[in-house]
Amino acid sequence: MKKILFRFCLFFNLLILSCISVFASEGLNPILVLNKLEYIENKFEKEIHSLNDEIEILRENQRLNSEKINELLQMIEINQSSNKKTVQSASTTQNTEPVKFFGDGKNAFVLGDYEKSIELFLAYLETSPSSLRITDTMLWLGRAYFYSESFLDSKASYLEYQAMGQDHPKFADSLYELSKVLIELDENVQAKLLLDKMLSEYPGHTLSSKASALLQNL
Repeated sequence: MKKILFRFCLFFNLLILSCISVFASEGLNPILVLNKLEYIENKFEKEIHSLNDEIEILRENQRLNSEKINELLQMIEINQSSNKKTVQSASTTQNTEPVKFFGDGKNAFVLGDYEKSIELFLAYLETSPSSLRITDTMLWLGRAYFYSESFLDSKASYLEYQAMGQDHPKFADSLYELSKVLIELDENVQAKLLLDKMLSEYPGHTLSSKASALLQNL
């Protein structure tokens, strides 16, 4: 397209220069001017037709290339789908549903549907008794129970999480979160112990300021 425009501009400029030279040499003779303008008009129309033809050819090539790209993408998608089906084993298929339970449980929690998230987390625990993600599930289950105001169940979930997740990256968070559960259950002494433990063992934690404020209010 740039080449076509360049050709057009070059052609037009040459015609203008030619016309100016005639005007200058002939002293603006009306007959010569009219003849020259007619000649320019004919040349101009021919060049426009030529450019239009080239533009149509470019558009057709672009359309064909787009169709080829779409066909290629469809072929790639079909091949990927076929490869996945070939590689996927029966055990992988069986494990798909439990993983979905966990992911959907977190999504339901984020959306504020705590009852649904509890249902999904429990379903995950029932279908994946030996999964390494059980520790994560117990933490999320404690949170979901807390926000649904099932404080006893929340406490039990947090305690189970802490029993097997002391090296878990969210263990410090669980100390603060469980202390809030204990306060709801009027177990302030235990809540203070957890907050003290968190502040002494994780002084630079992002929840330290909240833990300090909570401790001062007890």
